[in-house]
Amino acid sequence: MSNFLEQYSCKARHNFEFGIVRFYEDFLITELKEGACFNINDAYKISKLIPDYFQDRPFGYISNRINSYAVTPTDYLKIKEVFPTINSLAAVIHSSMQKSVIEIENSFLENQILDFDNLEDAIKWTKLKLKEKNN
Repeated sequence: MSNFLEQYSCKARHNFEFGIVRFYEDFLITELKEGACFNINDAYKISKLIPDYFQDRPFGYISNRINSYAVTPTDYLKIKEVFPTINSLAAVIHSSMQKSVIEIENSFLENQILDFDNLEDAIKWTKLKLKEKNN
């Protein structure tokens, strides 16, 4: 994890068979395992924890893509159903191939995933989007 992240208090860390989810004040960060196949059922496992950390407040979702894994793209069509209070989607990418994957995933999304080269920029953008939402 980035040194920048140390200024934010991690409220909880949950380990799942597909990876790790860390909850912060108003955003979460996922790091999926190498080779994982992330689908709608996995998303629902995360969504069950949302009320514990965000109640009904808007939150940001940051995917730190340190590993290579698969996502069922059509599941993105249900993102607002799974995460009704999601405010923003960011991905930290570590290769040009991941950039191409984001472009494909975005073809299934109304609100686009914004990609970043580092966690610091992803968090700053997420915090900005939340501030805009609250104003």
